Amino acid sequence: MMKQILLPLLVFLLLSSGCGCSQPELSLHNLFEQADSSPPVFLSASMQSQHTATLSFNESIAENSVALWCEQNSVASFTVIDKTLTLNLAKPMQMGTSLPLEGRVEDIRGNSLQFSIELWAKNTHPATVLINEFTTKGSETNPDRVELVVTSRGNLAGLTLYAGVADDWSDRFVFPDRWVERGTYVVVAFSKGEHEAAWYTSALQAGLGSNNGCLSVAMSPEWASPLLDAVMWGNMSTSTFEGFGSASLLSQAQILFQNGQWNSASSEKSIDSNTGTATRSFCRDRLIDTNSSDDWYVCATRQATFGSKNSELRYTP
Repeated sequence: MMKQILLPLLVFLLLSSGCGCSQPELSLHNLFEQADSSPPVFLSASMQSQHTATLSFNESIAENSVALWCEQNSVASFTVIDKTLTLNLAKPMQMGTSLPLEGRVEDIRGNSLQFSIELWAKNTHPATVLINEFTTKGSETNPDRVELVVTSRGNLAGLTLYAGVADDWSDRFVFPDRWVERGTYVVVAFSKGEHEAAWYTSALQAGLGSNNGCLSVAMSPEWASPLLDAVMWGNMSTSTFEGFGSASLLSQAQILFQNGQWNSASSEKSIDSNTGTATRSFCRDRLIDTNSSDDWYVCATRQATFGSKNSELRYTP
């Protein structure tokens, strides 16, 4: 029995120590270590100019693995630096327009990712705006409307008005290429009904939340685009989801608070929606912007003034 144990042990020792001849140094490997088998994750895309876009991933990309397709344009060239892919389009994009782009990339271990995204043209001279007036209990003759006032001259191209926020919205409007001066009023109808020819209409005409909801304006439709303004309203009696009525609106409130566009993530700090009607609009008070309900009042019945300066006649319950 002892001989049966010793013989294999001696063979192992001889193989391990060598036979007096020169052999390459042996290295130990962790047999349980697993190689990376996860594909890269696409993080974001943004236009740097009218013809240059930057795409970001969560890990380094192999430049020789990149393949890009763009039917409405063509990719003239691209470069890869670590986790960033920069591409140059053959033709510049027009402001206020988007461009579908498909692609395929691999990380340094050969794990591949195929993606399909939408690039939005860069607005090199964006206007700044505030939400100035809105209604949430619209009718056929007075649909849900939102008015923006321009606070500094520039182009509206790409500015995006959301019923919600960028990554969670029920309706939105992306503004076209239009130069505006300070003091211009711009109106977007969010539900079907009678409206003036000068007004824009939202993408889905889905209407706004009658009792609880929020609006936000972003610099562009890109997911990580900076917010310019926001407003929240509530009926102060909803009990579910911390007073917001839905998990979605609760999440939107937290996002607006975290981004400094509303002063609280509490439903009690929303604008009281109870006295608003189709003709009693919520109005910003003298363009004051403290990101709170204190900036707002409800105008008197039939005193909504979409497209012009807010009425100073206030509703008294």
